[in-house]
Amino acid sequence: MPSERRVPLPDVAATHRLAAELAAGLAPGAVLALTSELGAGKTELTRGLAAALGVPAAVPVCSPSYLLLNLYRGGRLPLAHFDAYFMQAADDLERAGLAELLAEGWVAVVEWADRVAGALPAGTQWVALGPGESGPGSRLAVVQAIAPAARGALR
Repeated sequence: MPSERRVPLPDVAATHRLAAELAAGLAPGAVLALTSELGAGKTELTRGLAAALGVPAAVPVCSPSYLLLNLYRGGRLPLAHFDAYFMQAADDLERAGLAELLAEGWVAVVEWADRVAGALPAGTQWVALGPGESGPGSRLAVVQAIAPAARGALR
């Protein structure tokens, strides 16, 4: 049965705090699936996640929209950042190397994950970002963990 946590994100600092909480519970091979409308904070959450994993601050974390995949090394765990916006089918994610990276111990973040949901492994942790209620620029994250191993990050 899924567990769910609703997290208000009034600013970028709150987004990074949530990312740090999520990062603390990640193990090699974990997948975070991010969903939202354009500009809702998926890449900002990934920036916070990279920072929390220890990716060097000098390494720019940006949306891989036109590349499909950015790889970030140097932290506690290596981070594979996928963008499925331009993917046509779930098997595009596999062709981009998801299974191989997970087998090598990478953590994967998949933006626009709803477009490739069929390619995501069991135990994927889902984070939906949407408009918040505390004014312009605020966001709300809905974090869902399906597998027992992923539920720890919801506490």
